[in-house]
Amino acid sequence: MERMVEEILVEIFEDYPDFADIKPYREEIMALALTKCEPFYTTSDVGHAVVKTRMDSSGFRSKVTSIVLEAIGQVRNNPRQ
Repeated sequence: MERMVEEILVEIFEDYPDFADIKPYREEIMALALTKCEPFYTTSDVGHAVVKTRMDSSGFRSKVTSIVLEAIGQVRNNPRQ
């Protein structure tokens, strides 16, 4: 999940230069987004395959993108001092 959130955040920063002002808050954005994402824990190869299949769906990626954008908005509105 961390990799996906990070990939999405990097893509957003690359595609939307108006978010450049919040790049210093990257870790806060990631932490906030990860707390809102569904956790996935696996201990077997079958479990890894099931999670990977689910995470590869476009609907799932869209949901995580929405969560990341929400976290960006929250951090932008309430940056740490």
